[in-house]
Amino acid sequence: MNPYYPAYLDLRGRRCVVIGAGVIAERKVEGLLEAGAAVTVVSPEATDAVAGWAAEGRVGWERRGYQPGDLDGAWLAIAATDDNPTNRAVHAEAEARRVLLNVVDVTELCSFIAPATASRGPVTVAISTGGASPALARKLRTQMGSDECRCLAWADAADVLAGARRELRAGGQKADPQTWQAAMDDELLALVHGGREGEARERLLTALRAGQPGYQG
Repeated sequence: MNPYYPAYLDLRGRRCVVIGAGVIAERKVEGLLEAGAAVTVVSPEATDAVAGWAAEGRVGWERRGYQPGDLDGAWLAIAATDDNPTNRAVHAEAEARRVLLNVVDVTELCSFIAPATASRGPVTVAISTGGASPALARKLRTQMGSDECRCLAWADAADVLAGARRELRAGGQKADPQTWQAAMDDELLALVHGGREGEARERLLTALRAGQPGYQG
């Protein structure tokens, strides 16, 4: 059984601390910035990208090694170092301060693990093996992102689906999950991929409304 509880975190404006500023840390910082986090990096050296973000004021950079107290006020932290004593010290502080912590490639020191993700437009799919095999998670992500895989094909319909949902709500209406699934058929997706979003939206709304009790057409 997977012991992890899957979740998406709202990090906008929250203080997140990254210990280390190498290539792996750079990817972690980039992801945090994309999520709107307020990022502080602690490392005596940094990649060109991290140093550039610091010069632009996008991240704070403490140009030194980790010190106890660096997680003060942090909501989330990532340790991306190869130094085991440092990782364990960061873990001890995170536990004491109740800060969510990911220690890269050291699962037993993590309070959360970062999944592999595949994205298309506004849709992001997270893949986790519960820490058992990050390589497998990455393999699945690669396959999901390939042109041969239709796993994310419906991501192209996200705007149409969201628009129909808003219109239903504005009219005080709603459709149950079964009606939504029945309305999301291959013909609807074909309209979206054919650039006929308006027709797709009307077709979807008609199907959703037809599934409501008392609908008269």
